[in-house]
Amino acid sequence: MEESIKQLALVSSVLGGFSFTFLSAILAFGTEKKIKFWLIIGLMIASMCFLLSALGWSMIDLNRDAAGIQSHHQSLVKLLLLGLVAIIASLGLSGWLSNKKTGIATSAISLLALLFLIFGILSRYIIW
Repeated sequence: MEESIKQLALVSSVLGGFSFTFLSAILAFGTEKKIKFWLIIGLMIASMCFLLSALGWSMIDLNRDAAGIQSHHQSLVKLLLLGLVAIIASLGLSGWLSNKKTGIATSAISLLALLFLIFGILSRYIIW
């Protein structure tokens, strides 16, 4: 289990770094389009979720009781999933900064990615 925790911490930190970089690029992008506000909000949510989950997994005490670790781990997984949804949605919205055609394409790809995340990857863990 220790190796899995380290892997999740690494993945979260890499995604957090990507989110921060993307957020910086959007902040520097000179536009008055209203979609920029929603991109900033989405990327901030993603960045904070990834940062907190990476920090949480890095600081987890594997010598504690299993129930405490499991509860801590489940809350961090929820943060990671919220971050994934936020960054996928932000990537989908980012095309609207360019033009309508690009916005439709990036939104469609983002929607497909979210559907695959839910039904292709998470479906085995979600109780319907």
